[in-house]
Amino acid sequence: MNLLVIGSCTDHKDIRGCPSPLSEADFEDPALLKHREAELARWALPAGRLYTGRQHRYMMNGVALLRRRFGLSTCSVKIISAGYGLVAEDQLLVPYEATFQHKSRGWICRRARQLAIPEAVREAVHGHECVVFLLGEKYLLSIQPLPLPSPGQRLIFFTSASELALSSDLTIIPAGKAEGRFGAVMTALKGKMFELLAAGLCLSPELWEQLLSDESSRTALSLIEIGQAHGSH
Repeated sequence: MNLLVIGSCTDHKDIRGCPSPLSEADFEDPALLKHREAELARWALPAGRLYTGRQHRYMMNGVALLRRRFGLSTCSVKIISAGYGLVAEDQLLVPYEATFQHKSRGWICRRARQLAIPEAVREAVHGHECVVFLLGEKYLLSIQPLPLPSPGQRLIFFTSASELALSSDLTIIPAGKAEGRFGAVMTALKGKMFELLAAGLCLSPELWEQLLSDESSRTALSLIEIGQAHGSH
């Protein structure tokens, strides 16, 4: 099993009393950014620990389940940050306040180009049998143009009906109001569904090859239902 999960940054972060996190303006001036990062170095945390929003926590719960069951190298994590671009879970980040939420399409696309997010995502997916994207509409915009799967690779997007139309080469898992039955509010639903999918894979590892070969959402939803039926922990 060789899986990459790509999530997004969250408003909620473990800033541990940091008096003045980086602002969006700080990211516009490289010299100021370097100075401010040095000031805030004592509050730096790996990206995987910095974010504390519910979607991120559900995602990391799922990653932990897979690693315990199949080994540490089974699952890698990347996170799209509106401040830093595409970051690895072990990359140290200081507290910051920057988001793609509530921004215009033009602003997001310009910022994503500045941070080379689409290129970084296309590079990151190489070599993974399966890549799972847990991104809302604004963060999906930041990775345009969407990557396409290489031969034998499965790219899976959890998305609601209101979000971007995706290529027919990609596997779409519905994550809208109807999927609230999986036990999370909309803002955390994609993460929860991934956690349940991971639990399902732990219980039914024989379905991994079927997940890779299934262009539809059927196998993924079956795994999510298996995880929910048996509890995700």
